[in-house]
Amino acid sequence: MQKLRGFLLALSGARAEILDRCPSERVKFESLGWAILITSGLATVSMWFALSSAMGINGFAAIIPALAWGLVIMGIDRWLITSMPVDSTRRKFAIAVPRFLLAVLLGTLISTPLVLRIFQSEINAQISVIKAQRASSFLAQEQKSDVAQQVAYWRGQVANLQKVVDSGGATPLNPSADSDVQSLTRQLSQEESLANQYYHDWQCQLYGGPGCPPGQGPLADASEASYHQAQAQVSQLTQAIRQREATLAATDKASEKARYDQASEALPNALNQLSLAQARQTELQTNFDAQNEATNGILIRLQALSQLSTGDFTVAAARFLLFLLFLVIECLPVTVKLMQQPGNYEQILQAERGKELREARRHYQARPETNGEPSVRDIWLPKTTVLPPADDAIDTEVIQPAQTREDALDYPYSGEFSPLDQAIRGMEDHRVAASPDGRTGGIPLRWDDDDR
Repeated sequence: MQKLRGFLLALSGARAEILDRCPSERVKFESLGWAILITSGLATVSMWFALSSAMGINGFAAIIPALAWGLVIMGIDRWLITSMPVDSTRRKFAIAVPRFLLAVLLGTLISTPLVLRIFQSEINAQISVIKAQRASSFLAQEQKSDVAQQVAYWRGQVANLQKVVDSGGATPLNPSADSDVQSLTRQLSQEESLANQYYHDWQCQLYGGPGCPPGQGPLADASEASYHQAQAQVSQLTQAIRQREATLAATDKASEKARYDQASEALPNALNQLSLAQARQTELQTNFDAQNEATNGILIRLQALSQLSTGDFTVAAARFLLFLLFLVIECLPVTVKLMQQPGNYEQILQAERGKELREARRHYQARPETNGEPSVRDIWLPKTTVLPPADDAIDTEVIQPAQTREDALDYPYSGEFSPLDQAIRGMEDHRVAASPDGRTGGIPLRWDDDDR
């Protein structure tokens, strides 16, 4: 029990030697240590839930990182409370504002996994709905994709070619599957584009336009001739396509034999193309299903909780209250520190700090001579002291060197002083008012007068 109290006091940042002088203050700092311990413990549990539930990490493997996170939160909370001043209430609250905001941020991060854990069953059900909606959306988009169009095209081609082969050539071939028709169709598209371009140039030169002066001239005649030539080519290609389509639909034995041979030759390639397109479509579907099924992280859980809260006031209220509860617990150390009133510990701590500062100043003032320069103590400490005369030598004055600072302060100053000593001691008093301890000014006669 004693070790636990010592650990709690260490967490609170209290100094044991000062608490020994004010035992009544121990309970206050033990409570502050409990607040930090509870906060860090809650952070550890929250991280364990986040790693095991949201990220799917093994529960035993998640213990070590969860404990590390708890230690981090413990260190941050300890710094937050130990860095807050205790001398002024207004100054304490002013400095506590950024620390409180940091505590709120950490509390939000820590409380979220706990809230998700409490609503885990409802969230899992809503996640199934979200995944089904995503699958339906993917299928709708997939039907409009290039891969789906390729699958539909080659499926139609295979079906037509298979009918031609099964009928021995009696079934007409689909013109879109014929290589001659495809070639003629591409040429027709190019000639139609050229014809449109020539017609535009001809009209521009006849009636004017950007870069085209109006009027019938050589340029207009050349554009007109090119247009009519392109139109003639379009007519020829159109006639060739119609003749090819008629040949493909002919019912004589020779045409049927030609269709059968053509279909038998084109069917393996069509089947191969259909197989490739279906494989790409299946791969896309498999990848989506695997990704959709494996999506169980924090983001989709937050989305599910948000959807539940939007449609149900009860769930929204419960979620907010739970979040607020854990947030208050996580902000507990800073809140407790702000609510605590300064007591005997703080007063003794201030006095101890002042004592440490005075001792530090005396240490640096009493440093030994360096680089041939006298120290402050060497300047203000007299070289000799006058010892009291002995009983049998009343008129004899014995001069001995001062051995310690106490020796120099216990006897009147007399003896030999360096020229620098005498110059400093002879300086005029330029201080305006008396010092806080009642001294009325003047040059100090002792090297540590200002520290008294």
